[in-house]
Amino acid sequence: MATELPSGVMRTAFVLFWGLVLAVTGVTVQAAGLQVQVRDGDGQAVENAAIVVRALDETPEPPSGQKEIVDQVDREFVPPAIVVPVSTRILFPNNDDIRHHVYSFSEAKSFELPLYTGMPARPIEFPNPGIVTIACNIHDWMSAHIYVVDSPWHGLTDGDGAWRASDLPAGQYSVEVWHHGLPEEQQRVGEIDLEADASVELEATVELAAGPSPRRAPRPGRRGYR
Repeated sequence: MATELPSGVMRTAFVLFWGLVLAVTGVTVQAAGLQVQVRDGDGQAVENAAIVVRALDETPEPPSGQKEIVDQVDREFVPPAIVVPVSTRILFPNNDDIRHHVYSFSEAKSFELPLYTGMPARPIEFPNPGIVTIACNIHDWMSAHIYVVDSPWHGLTDGDGAWRASDLPAGQYSVEVWHHGLPEEQQRVGEIDLEADASVELEATVELAAGPSPRRAPRPGRRGYR
């Protein structure tokens, strides 16, 4: 049974499959708020999907000089995904009792932090929009994704697969959804015309590719992998 929405709220949907956009639906409604709900092909919520909303006429520049942290705890990057505006500076502290070697060969940002513990001497700046995949040269299973954007409206879906914005000015927008299980070129999946005094809910269904997951090495004195 379809869920009834409050007056002034309209729902639309788009479907994004591996390598193929099956449907794109644009709607014209009155809206000041936007919610994007992302689910996989089985109807399960997709957490940590990056959402970027861009004005089609003119997108204001995102705030500059922002600082973020991607930690290393228990031989994992924390958080595993992050969305930041261009020119953000990120620190990569190592809070493990062993050394890590953080690097990225991504086109948007290539860098290397050779074997170290504790706090690096300085943060890494990300001046270009794009997807940056980071890894550890010592621990193959460690990876995280940094989505650098040139729009002030962005974020990650929560545990329920939802992302919300309530401060969008009236205008026309494109909506992008990205997850590391989708190809980088398949991002822009919908357009919407927002006006004041209402809310819009978008539903996105994504088919994520199931890639191999490197096994964690056993800790000293323990058997098996984790």
